[in-house]
Amino acid sequence: MAKNDMEVKKINLHEALTCSVNDGAVEIAKKLRDKKERRIFVVDADKRLVGVITTTDLVYKVMCGSSGKLNAKDIMTKEVRHVDIADDLDKALEIMNSLKTFTCPVTQEGVLLGVISYHDLVSHVMTSVGG
Repeated sequence: MAKNDMEVKKINLHEALTCSVNDGAVEIAKKLRDKKERRIFVVDADKRLVGVITTTDLVYKVMCGSSGKLNAKDIMTKEVRHVDIADDLDKALEIMNSLKTFTCPVTQEGVLLGVISYHDLVSHVMTSVGG
């Protein structure tokens, strides 16, 4: 398989659920519930990826803090592992495996473009090998 067939940009991205750093805990919880997602990506005004909040983070922080006063910046994990659109799929797979997750955020020059899923990655590899 050609190396350029194994680049992230060869896979269709899914829209990422996002919030701003100033969104409140209740608003974030509603977005997660409404979209039936387990994570939301925090972006700045320029759509740059600055953090991620999981449902576990949200529950833990709200239980330990004052829920009405917490914003995304108070809850988020700031070190978000992600791939650039030009990276190889190997990097996305390594991130998913190391974090034991089925999605990986994709950026271009720090701007969040979307997410790729483990299923999409496997399907792409199987299609490329088979066809």
